[in-house]
This record gives sequence, structure tokens and C-alpha cells, in this order.
Amino acid sequence: MNIINSVSIDKSADYQHKIQASFIENISSIKDNNSKDSGSLEGQAVKVEISALGAEELDKVRQSWNNHPVSALYRTDIPVSKNDEGVYRIGKVDFSEEEFETARNLVTGMTSKLKQGTLSYSDHTKMALAESLVDKCAADSFSEDQRQVIVKAMKDYNSRLVNRNNELLSKSNYVQNDDESARIYWGARQVIPEAAKNEMERLFGRRPSGTSALTSVATNQELIDSLQKKVKEVDITDSSGMDDFKAFYQKLMKSAYDALYPDKMRSDSGVSIDRDMNDIAKMVDFAKQWLR
Repeated sequence: MNIINSVSIDKSADYQHKIQASFIENISSIKDNNSKDSGSLEGQAVKVEISALGAEELDKVRQSWNNHPVSALYRTDIPVSKNDEGVYRIGKVDFSEEEFETARNLVTGMTSKLKQGTLSYSDHTKMALAESLVDKCAADSFSEDQRQVIVKAMKDYNSRLVNRNNELLSKSNYVQNDDESARIYWGARQVIPEAAKNEMERLFGRRPSGTSALTSVATNQELIDSLQKKVKEVDITDSSGMDDFKAFYQKLMKSAYDALYPDKMRSDSGVSIDRDMNDIAKMVDFAKQWLR
């Protein structure tokens, strides 16, 4: 006897229980009918089929159970619970409790080294480096599916930083830099509020003459792209790779920093580059804790 039971997928959280109940009900019915006829199910073929489309939909809904977005790996304020199978499902990929905590520590440890707000060239460089390092660390400690989720979380966090940067620059307290030489790299100036002028006059005895101040906001997209491309290409966890990138960074950023400082402060360019590289080295040191 062949019984074909076409299941209409219930999208609710308890749909699987309903399917199981339906299966049991059908089997019980078969048993009752056959008990009357032959008293046994021996020799009877019992077949319950779910259509191909039904099975596919079934898996999609099952995957959505207690599924958390990848932001759960960097947003510690979001409650994250295990699903019915006793695992954490992040981005449709399962993590054990230990794996989830480890992945979150990796991502949050890296995000803690990035700045929120307006972004400098150093900030953009560190964001790209964070993606590269997280990828390298995750590949060393997690499955391929888990690695992809972890890297996606890092990229998602960086996208939010970029969106926030753009949102701030779109506000009225930022204006275009009117200095042609500096504008190549630093295209935004910040309007100085009257309260800030008063405070500067009180502290330094001198009131700013201009209405805006030059910022360290990176606006040259070609330079941003070059720095991010290079930091992802080089294995910066290796000393030779670090030296290679440092030479590249110095070459590109010397002109940019020179345009930021007045002539009498040009020596500060080297100080700024050293500061940036020190921050980058700290990120590498953090990543090395995760590499075997």
C-alpha cells in the first residue's frame, strides 16, 4: 500500500511537530485498517513522501529557527539564545557555545581597535586589515562555513563605520576645504561653533580668526583604495610583510600628512606615520594570539 502525503508547509515555529504528528496519525490509521484486514503490517510498504518543493521549503524554514544575524558576533547588547537543536545559529550556520564565544571574542577584540566617527586614512587602513586578520584567524580555528560568517560579521561592522562617517560628513557642520593643496587629501573642514571659539579664547587668550578648521577626515578615495588593497595583499603577520607595508605606507602618506601640517610642522608627518604603524602593529599582535 503506497500512501502519498503532500505536506503544506506551516511556517510557524512548531511546524515540524505538526509534520511529525501528521506522520504518526497516518501510520496509526494504516495500523488500524490493516489490523482489521490482516492483523499485521507485514508485507505492507508504508511510504510517506514530501514533494521536492516541500522538502526544500522545509529546510529553509528549519534554517530560520532562532537564526541570528551576523551582527550578533559584534553586538554584545543583543540577546543570543540557542535553538531547539541546542546550538547558536548565526547567519544560518551552527556554532557550539564555545565556538560562538570564541568567534565573538575574535570579532569584538578586533572591532575594539577601530574608531567610530569620522575616518582618517589610518582608520580605513585598519578596517581593511581587520577583515584580513579576522579571515586569517578564523580559517585557522573554524570550519569553512563558520569562517565565512565571521568574516561577513567583520565586513558588516566596517560597512556601518563607513555609513556613519558619510552620515556625519553630510551634516551642516562640515564644509568643503578651500585650500587647494590640502583638499587633494583632506577635503572636509569642520565649522567651529561660537562656544568652541569662546573656550579657545579663554584657554589660549586668542580667538580663532577663521570660521572652520581642517580635519583629518580621509576624502581621497583613490588613496584609500590603494592602502586597503596593499594591506590585504601583504601577510602583515610576517616581519618581512610588515616591513613591506610600512615602506608602502610611508611613501603614500608622507605627501598626505605634509599637506595637513604647515611648513614649520612638516616633521610631524613622520610622527603621524609612526603612530599609525604602531596602531597597526597592535592589531597584528592581537591576531597572533589566535594563530597556531
